[in-house]
Parts: sequence; structure tokens; C-alpha cells
Amino acid sequence: MREAERLLDAVPVPLDGTTFVDVGSGMGRVVLLAARRPFKTVVGVEVSGALHEIARENVARFERDELRCRDVRLVRKDAAEYKFPRGKLALYLYNPFRGPVLETVLEHVLAQPREVTLLYHTPAERDVVERTRAFELLEDFGFAAVYRRL
Repeated sequence: MREAERLLDAVPVPLDGTTFVDVGSGMGRVVLLAARRPFKTVVGVEVSGALHEIARENVARFERDELRCRDVRLVRKDAAEYKFPRGKLALYLYNPFRGPVLETVLEHVLAQPREVTLLYHTPAERDVVERTRAFELLEDFGFAAVYRRL
């Protein structure tokens, strides 16, 4: 979790105007970490029904007074079909899928002119991100990379 905290600390834009989206959110751990910060909205997108249900239970059990973001949403959907919210995004990826799906997700994200911070943990497909030429590398932690849309 410390690595996820480091990535959340690296978001270079004001959080209160930014929507955080964890793509491949699993059981919701990073969603809950993000919700402890003053993001405008926190969204977890997960295709697995079983993991989505566990995430719902985890969010329901979490102490509300620890949340600084009150708008926490969990969406069960294939990331390649998910329509990203308008406005500034902080997009968190813990290497959730391979190149073709990542390409599709990035196309959806880049379809709108907006500020995007990409927090990419275990960036096995970083060449896909860099091939878009839409992002600049802000920080390379070794375990993760932080990009900003140009």
C-alpha cells in the first residue's frame, strides 16, 4: 500500500477538481486509499463480478469519517467499454491488462481535451503509453511511472 500512497502523493494537480479512476480496481483497496484524499470523485472500474462485490463490501464497511471524498462509486464494467467522466482525471492502473485493451482505454481517455495524470503501477506496457505521444513522463519510481497528458 505504501507504493500506492506514493503514487497518490505524486498527482500534480489540485485533487478537489479531479476525478480519480482506478481501472481494474479489484477489491477496492486503492479506491479506499484515494477516497481518504479530497478528490472530487473516486471511481473503481472492475470487470470481475466477484471482485466487484468484495469491493462493494469493503467500501460499505469503511469508516465514513476517514473519507475526504464523499462521492465514491464502484462500476462493474469492461474497461474497454467504460465511458470516462468529463473533466480532470487521475487514472490509476496496476497493470490491469495488456496492450490492445490499454490502447483502447487510452483512446477513450484521450478523446476529450482535458488534464490527465496517469499513475501506472508495474508498467509492463509502458511502450503503449509512450507510443501515444500524448503523455510526458513526470516521475519514474522504478515500480511505477507517473505521466501527465501534454
